[in-house]
Amino acid sequence: MARFTPKVLRLLSAYVTDVAIREIDALFGDNDIRLGPEQPDPDDQSVRRERMRRYLATLDLASPTDRAKLVAVYTDAMQDIGERSKHGGDYYDLMPLKTRWLNTLADAGFEVDPWTFVVTDPSHAAAPVSFSADALAALADPAVIHDHLGRLGDTVESDPRLAVSTAKALIESTAKCVLSARDVAYTKSDDVTQLVARSQEALGLAAKGASGEDQSLRRVLGSLVTLAQNVTEIRNKVGVDHGAESVPTWVRPRHARLVVGAAQVWCQLMLETLGDPDAPWRTSSPNGERS
Repeated sequence: MARFTPKVLRLLSAYVTDVAIREIDALFGDNDIRLGPEQPDPDDQSVRRERMRRYLATLDLASPTDRAKLVAVYTDAMQDIGERSKHGGDYYDLMPLKTRWLNTLADAGFEVDPWTFVVTDPSHAAAPVSFSADALAALADPAVIHDHLGRLGDTVESDPRLAVSTAKALIESTAKCVLSARDVAYTKSDDVTQLVARSQEALGLAAKGASGEDQSLRRVLGSLVTLAQNVTEIRNKVGVDHGAESVPTWVRPRHARLVVGAAQVWCQLMLETLGDPDAPWRTSSPNGERS
């Protein structure tokens, strides 16, 4: 199991020594780590290192969630060092620092991608991504959904760009499964946004067709198309199935979790609605109109 040894923690301590307080706050805050109580140390009067200790004090490193947050902090710092070491006048100053980070993290059991500098804990169990039994029961053959879900659970931490691509594929497959179940035709030329909108209409989940719903709920339903569309747009920018001139190194597991979570929300609602015996669509025509 990868370990946050004293030597690993000293890497971060030395790193923040040369970082502005606002950047330290961003480093931890961006990874959902809150600022804790003051942590004075009579042997260390550094304001910056004390700031770091206040953030670390709120973490329980026995918790997989908190461990993942701190791994993300190391990724941000490692990427800063790695990217700056590729070019610029401080190349020779940063190369020994980068090497020390790589060797120290490797000795502690962490892995660092040599191109993107993403730090991962290979011993960290992948968080399963799943749907309820009722949702999957709506499909005669949920194999394609299981395939996407299994890949998501394996890649959110280890390959966030692949997870983003898979999240988009999950949305597309779910939309097609819904349209097929409702006997609504679609073509290969239909993009994901079209498939999402038409599948919501087929289940009476388009905001304009949910006349009997609470106004606030109708607004939420209306935002679902935008939610799915944004997943597609992010995938187009960072996904692994599009050729690019450079690697989007800013993508972190936290970004992948956000995108995957958005995809889960949409797909879960669609499949549960498809399988609900009392859903309004059962008394409607495939285009969402009441029969």
